[in-house]
Amino acid sequence: MKKEYQDLTVAEVREFMAKTRENEYQLVDVRFLDEYEEDHLAGAILLPVDEIEERISELSSTKDTIVYCLSGRRSVAASVFIGTHPDFKGKVYNMLGGYLEWDGHYIEDMPNLKVFDMEGSDADLLYQAMNLEKGAHKFYELVLEKFPNAPFTPVMEKLVKAEEAHAHMIYKFWEKLQDNPPSFEIVYEGLPGDILEGGLNFDELAAKLMQEGTECQNVIEMAITIEFSAYDLYRNMAHLYKDTEMEKHFLSLCQSEKEHMRIAADALHHCR
Repeated sequence: MKKEYQDLTVAEVREFMAKTRENEYQLVDVRFLDEYEEDHLAGAILLPVDEIEERISELSSTKDTIVYCLSGRRSVAASVFIGTHPDFKGKVYNMLGGYLEWDGHYIEDMPNLKVFDMEGSDADLLYQAMNLEKGAHKFYELVLEKFPNAPFTPVMEKLVKAEEAHAHMIYKFWEKLQDNPPSFEIVYEGLPGDILEGGLNFDELAAKLMQEGTECQNVIEMAITIEFSAYDLYRNMAHLYKDTEMEKHFLSLCQSEKEHMRIAADALHHCR
């Protein structure tokens, strides 16, 4: 299955830029204007992630494109938006670690989501998908608890409802593979929602989020990462179920997760 973009390390980006003619690629900075004005990679075009789809015509549709942000979270969503645009023909590269990695700095941030094991049975994969939705649900509820009156609260409320609805849709596929399956309510209640890796469990994430001074931008970028993880999983599952009815359902879920990434990206302006 062709992916919308390819990840490149900073070293690989440096190598690519060194051996590629300047007129054959474009470098896109998807941060905010003030971040760009403070410092940016030479020759980078500023196109904030929440403006990409309405301003994509400003980019060449045939050149290869390297996308970067501060730490690599926003650029993932931006790479999907560019790579899935029907008019875009060039290759898209996401720079892992972002500008901080380029500049040799490390940011202690919220952890990445766990990598899903695509080698399990159909039922195992569906269970993992439900668990991802549960984890996202828990995270968004936690954000609402921490920021009950934040400008982005309506966005989080919308995402909370969407996650449970997605899990219910996946449950309908999962129950067909079970003998005497329990109800959705019982299954959903029992899901751990352990969406994190790197030794940090959900309780530790909750403690981190409840600390004073947690930045709005970090919270929204984590939401983008959660939605991307679901998007990527459903793309793989659609391929796994190619030419079946389930492929259509997973592609539909995939499209919804892309829309959720867009909603989260739009919410970034509340952090300025």
